Amino acid sequence: MKDSNQRLLLTVVLCMAVALVWSFVFQPKSPQRAGAPDAGAARQQSERSAQTPPSSPQPSSSPSGPSGAPTGAASSAGGSSAAGAAPATGVPRGTSQPRPPERSVALDSERLHVVLTSDGAALKSVLLKGEKFQRRQTGNAKDTQVDLVQVQPGQPLPLSTALRDAAGAEVVAADAGYELVRQDAHSAVFRATAGAFTVRKTFTLDPRLYRLDLSVDVGEAGSAPPLNGQLTIISTGHGQAGSGGGWFSGHANAPERAICEAAGKLERVGVGDKHPVWEGPGTAAFAGVDEQYFIRAVVPPQGAVASCRIEAKAEGALLATLSLPLAVPAGGKVGTAFVVYAGPKDTEELGAVAPALKNSVDLGFWSVIANVLLAVMKFFHKVVPPHNWGIAIILLTLTVKALTFPLQHKSMKSMQEMQRLQPQIEEIKKKYAGDQQRQNVEQMKLFKEHGVNPMGSCLPMLIQMPIWLALYTTLQVSVELYNSVFIPGWLDDLTAKDPYYILPVAMGATMLLTQVLTPTPMSNPGQKTMGYAMSAFFSLLMLNLPSGLTLYIFVNNILSILQQLYLRRAMRPPAPPASTQTLAVTARRA
Repeated sequence: MKDSNQRLLLTVVLCMAVALVWSFVFQPKSPQRAGAPDAGAARQQSERSAQTPPSSPQPSSSPSGPSGAPTGAASSAGGSSAAGAAPATGVPRGTSQPRPPERSVALDSERLHVVLTSDGAALKSVLLKGEKFQRRQTGNAKDTQVDLVQVQPGQPLPLSTALRDAAGAEVVAADAGYELVRQDAHSAVFRATAGAFTVRKTFTLDPRLYRLDLSVDVGEAGSAPPLNGQLTIISTGHGQAGSGGGWFSGHANAPERAICEAAGKLERVGVGDKHPVWEGPGTAAFAGVDEQYFIRAVVPPQGAVASCRIEAKAEGALLATLSLPLAVPAGGKVGTAFVVYAGPKDTEELGAVAPALKNSVDLGFWSVIANVLLAVMKFFHKVVPPHNWGIAIILLTLTVKALTFPLQHKSMKSMQEMQRLQPQIEEIKKKYAGDQQRQNVEQMKLFKEHGVNPMGSCLPMLIQMPIWLALYTTLQVSVELYNSVFIPGWLDDLTAKDPYYILPVAMGATMLLTQVLTPTPMSNPGQKTMGYAMSAFFSLLMLNLPSGLTLYIFVNNILSILQQLYLRRAMRPPAPPASTQTLAVTARRA
């Protein structure tokens, strides 16, 4: 009995350890920050200000009325510029010219609807087109398109440009007022003059990719001295601090973070991080603002010696800068071309714009397994009608089950053999009741004679655990699964929890049934009870986790139940054969 109690205690400790590891690894941090406005409300408000892109955008360069306010598609899609632009009556540093009135320009492609503003010649809105890229709203609120521009008040708008001299003095400010020189459906040109210097920014939207080209030309008059300074492209965003969500916290999208890759090292900083500032130690490959499934990043010219700096401020502002040395001769002009990616973190889309951007897709410690799982799901989603990600996850489960079938079958068979040997194990315990060491030796000898592995029952969990962790990471990072519908009206997003908790309850029921069918290798009935308790506890942990992961575990449990039923039937001892002997009966004489 003492030995049985020790084994029961060990089982409890191991189960609790698995639960703790599961909780800490699987549960995401909540992006809420004390005292900060709700992120969904802030994003929704910003997206309301940038309406759904029109099918046939019209140029909006001509002002309407005495106020000079822009009209047309650009005006309606732009919203108000409350992200740190200088007032319309302000004067840029270094010039006595009046500040040009604020103008908004809309650019459209197959993938993006971009709104630019002349205040800083920067991004005002970047909407991703398509039903997939929508922010799902709760209640009666209407779903809105994903907008990749979220800026804290008082911060420059994304793609603002700062020009400084060798001493660090500001020559052209990031919030300088620009004049709209020219525009069409896919490009716009802005110009600002500060003293003897002129900055000309040209934006060109790629018609097929999530790409925006930015050309910055800096020139000066012949009477001005040469300029040896620095050109900085600024990327800004809005983040929130993470806090521990607990074991039963709901799944939430990860907050935005500033991101930079320099000298082969990729770094992210978010609000609330212990080290909120990072400066790239070498040549930067890109810098920008990273979200869970999306990224907006600036790539410097190939071969340029660029540096980056990322920072997350306590109030929620994110800042990523990409700086290049700039030398402008007297009376001359220097042009620098940047590539801007604004879109989903799809490796193919990222690689089509700049190969270095593919490094922003971080699958973490289980990246090798996660990449394999994602590749298999992509294959099934592509070749199997109706091209449903839920069906792809089911087929992935079948594939993994087929590959691990020999090992799991051997484990289940070992457990069945352990059950058969139970009477002999009890006899050994009685025979050597006072000698624990001799009991262990005799039991191991018995297991070896019958080819039984006493640790075989742990094998299925050890096999599945890395797959569960990798699949969870895949659902959290891979944009291919974002807003992926399995059953419309029920599971509309496999990266979110089941809104009706049907799948977690069904998964819990299959886990309990698995425990019923699993033979107990020890005579202690408490171990069976503990198995039931842990199944219920594990089901509670799954209530708020992605439904795609719950679907995988549910299907895997169904397959394991069928496998156990088959094994129980195959290992059932055969019925004794009917006697074929004929008894000779001699009639007794009367």
